[in-house]
Amino acid sequence: MRVLTALLLTACLANASGLQRLLYVADKTGISVYDIDNGHKFVRKIDIPDSATYKGISASVPLGKLYVTSNLKDDLICIDLATDKVVWRRHYKEGYADSQAMSPDGKTIYIPMRDSDIWLVVDAATGDPKGQIKVSHGKPYAPDDHPILGIGPHNTWMNKDGSRVYMEVLTEPWVYIGDTKTNELIGKIGPFSKGIRPFAVRDNEKYVYANVDWLLGFEVGAVKDGAKWGGKMLHRVEAKTPPERIKQIPNPPARKPHSTPSHGINLTPNQKEVWVVDGVYGYVYVYDVTKLPPKHVADVALFKDPSERPHPGWVSFSIDGKYAYPDGGAVIDAKTKKVIARIPTSEKLIEIDFRDGKVAAVGRR
Repeated sequence: MRVLTALLLTACLANASGLQRLLYVADKTGISVYDIDNGHKFVRKIDIPDSATYKGISASVPLGKLYVTSNLKDDLICIDLATDKVVWRRHYKEGYADSQAMSPDGKTIYIPMRDSDIWLVVDAATGDPKGQIKVSHGKPYAPDDHPILGIGPHNTWMNKDGSRVYMEVLTEPWVYIGDTKTNELIGKIGPFSKGIRPFAVRDNEKYVYANVDWLLGFEVGAVKDGAKWGGKMLHRVEAKTPPERIKQIPNPPARKPHSTPSHGINLTPNQKEVWVVDGVYGYVYVYDVTKLPPKHVADVALFKDPSERPHPGWVSFSIDGKYAYPDGGAVIDAKTKKVIARIPTSEKLIEIDFRDGKVAAVGRR
């Protein structure tokens, strides 16, 4: 009863201030919207015709637009957040548009083009290309190594002031750093032990925390080496699945989701913790990163019943850091590390806040 009263009070306060916090979650053929301050209650569905298999999601405050990359037709789709209507969609000659990042001013999108060796720099208002950053295409692992599906530019991270963009190429053991004024590479972090998957960068750009192929856990790299951009890998953190969970699933899938145990990592907004997923056994593991090496502090099971087998492939946070949103159907209280709601989350979701009907703030994956 007290929990319900608190939720109602929070919702009333949000409405009184004119602020509405919504969670936009990409599903199979569109976006599902949830009310964060009303117990993550479902609000509505936004259908996006001729689209599916979404690879990235971002939004612009000044333009009031939402953007998804769809692998169905390899295009970038722009949606008006005031009307939920598609404004434009663009297919680029470089082909496969993957997981993008929006500049903090909401004007420019940096899109990894999987079929090429570049990140496309795109005008968020029109979708017109206005530059590119040449990086690498990667190459398949040796035949006797563990295979993964696909190579090429994959994930993107933007720093707080928009001056640098961080980029990851499948099978490459580096996190690349680009200068957004010149669209030139200025450094690369690593090498890490294997190819990089999802990664997160501290706000002060001191460390990067990266999933790497075939590691349950993550590695830590220095963003700079003295005054030079691009430091070395510093720490390897190997997570451990709780023994009781291993007993519950004696026959895990032969092919791991995303071809790797951990495909999902993020920093809490207060920069104190790293959360990393266990995509095979359905957990999120939490580490204190206020000091190095990181210290394990919690295991959070995403399943409600041991027979369930969620395979999380990402983890995001609400703008205020109160909630964690792993792919796997759970909303987690970041302070208590308890599941407080169950909604169909996905790897592509983002918080968008409205004040008096206008976009006031946006999160990031």
